[in-house]
Formats: sequence, structure tokens, C-alpha cells
Amino acid sequence: MRSPQLDKYARDPSAWRDWGKINHAASAELFGSSNPFLYVPAATLAHHALEMYLKSALICEGMTVFNPVILRSLGPAFALTKSSCVWGHCLVDLARQLSGKRPDFSLLAEMNIPGCRTFLMPMQVVAGFKVFDPFFSELRYPQDLKKLGGIGQDKKFVLDELVLRLQPLLSEAG
Repeated sequence: MRSPQLDKYARDPSAWRDWGKINHAASAELFGSSNPFLYVPAATLAHHALEMYLKSALICEGMTVFNPVILRSLGPAFALTKSSCVWGHCLVDLARQLSGKRPDFSLLAEMNIPGCRTFLMPMQVVAGFKVFDPFFSELRYPQDLKKLGGIGQDKKFVLDELVLRLQPLLSEAG
């Protein structure tokens, strides 16, 4: 069995940003379709877009996309530490990592999103990420929904606002 290696995209913020853009555009298109059946894939793509943007921003801050649980099997040549790895799908956790590295990215900052009728405004950035977290864990496969509060077009407004706040942090991504 071969020892794990770093994926060629593990330190490539441009690749993560570009895939985030693709998923964001696809999600926005599906949310804008006015077809409630398309809101489920729109929501999962929205989560994926935000995860990719967050990971791109963290790579810009010197982190590497790698599972820290298997660091020992990577070998000393890569000089990675647990604290230099970014891993997982929880948007709130990824956003907390980013805010710890970028004081200009505050999770307590308030968003006032015009046109958004289903959320009380202003909404904190962290609350925006919390909206999308259940979409990864509950919408990818058939299961009972325990955390999901519903899906509608207003999620697109929150997604767009979060993306706008993340984009300036991707300047090193080219």
C-alpha cells in the first residue's frame, strides 16, 4: 500500500476558487429557476461553493488541504502540521479557521441583505454559514431531515453576500 501523497491541488488556491465560482454560478441558476425541485441541488451546490471559497482563502493564508488524521503517513518531507491543514465540510468551522487568520474577516460582522424576506436582518456572517451547513450533511443522500429549516430562493441572497465577503480574501489566488 502506497503512503498518501499531497494532491496537486492541496496548495492551489486558484483551483479551489475557480471550482467555487462554477458551483456558485450553478447554484444561483438553480435557485433562480423558480422550480422548488431544483432548490435541493442548488442548496448542495451552494454549500460546495462556500466550502471551496473558504478553502481557497485558507490556502492563501498558507494552509494545505489535507486530512490531519493521516499526517504521520505522509512522511517528514512535507513538513505539515495539524494546524497547517484545512479539512472537513463544516462551513462554520472553516470560517472560524479563516477568521483566526484574517482579522478583517469577522464572523460577527452584520449582513443586511436586500430582498431577503425569510431571515431577520441584520444577520451575522456566522449565521449565514450556519444556514448552509445542513445542506452538506442532510441533502446529499436520502435520510430524515433533522437540522434543515427549509430551502427557498432567499438562500441565494445569503449565498451571494457570503461569496462577496470571501472574494477579496482570494487575491493571492490569481
